[in-house]
Amino acid sequence: MNAKKHRIIAVLLLVMIPTRIVFAQSVEDLVRQGNKKYAEGNFNEAINEYDQALVDKPEALRPKFNKANSYYRLDDLAKAMDLYEEVAAKARDMDLVVKAKYNTGNCYFQRGSKQKDSDLNKALDDMNTSITFWRQVLDIEPDNKKAARNIEVARPIIKNIIDQLNKQKQQQDPNRPQDPNQPQQQQNTPEQDQMNQQQDPNQPQEQNQGQDPNKPDDKQQDAQQQQQKKEQKAVTPDATAQEILDKEQNQKEQRQILQRGRYQRVEKDW
Repeated sequence: MNAKKHRIIAVLLLVMIPTRIVFAQSVEDLVRQGNKKYAEGNFNEAINEYDQALVDKPEALRPKFNKANSYYRLDDLAKAMDLYEEVAAKARDMDLVVKAKYNTGNCYFQRGSKQKDSDLNKALDDMNTSITFWRQVLDIEPDNKKAARNIEVARPIIKNIIDQLNKQKQQQDPNRPQDPNQPQQQQNTPEQDQMNQQQDPNQPQEQNQGQDPNKPDDKQQDAQQQQQKKEQKAVTPDATAQEILDKEQNQKEQRQILQRGRYQRVEKDW
């Protein structure tokens, strides 16, 4: 009886092992297909592939990270941030944590940059939040030059936003005396005080550069590391803060050109 029971268990194990192998391979294949779509610029199709991989393996974090990159490239920053923050909170691979936190900072910085002309308070909140995430990157990798440089780029922008807010407040009530005991908005926030204490990013530093966080994270596909370069003005998830600003300025100039074109006088031929 025991021998028969052992044979049944052995048969079940032989059936289950190939099933697990096929299952694992299917998830990896879906991620590879998504990465291929991503490299081709078909970000919506890439998201579909990553979603399918997550149906088969909901706890997988790399498809979520790659999916966040795709949303970033589609300029859907809210969805990208949610996924990046989930990956950063759950990942045990510190390299993946660093990438997710860095890219989250980029998302907040880009959204804050977009809001400078419409809502200074929201822009200030997002800029400060971006620095919070970049500082978390530095807590893990003190020699991360990109994160350190991004903070230096963000600091004068935050100061400019605070100056504009104070100017608006003064214009609304120019006769209102300033109470020296009242907390002033131009005072440094705790985040700014922390920034003032960080090391000089211009100091020569040794850095072991990891995989580019812009690229879909698929360690088993070497071809993905040879992804074609995008347009010069395109901002990728691991872009520097300065590159994000350059992109925003370029887009603003393009919008102004288009707006002027709409109101340009047209010669009438009738």
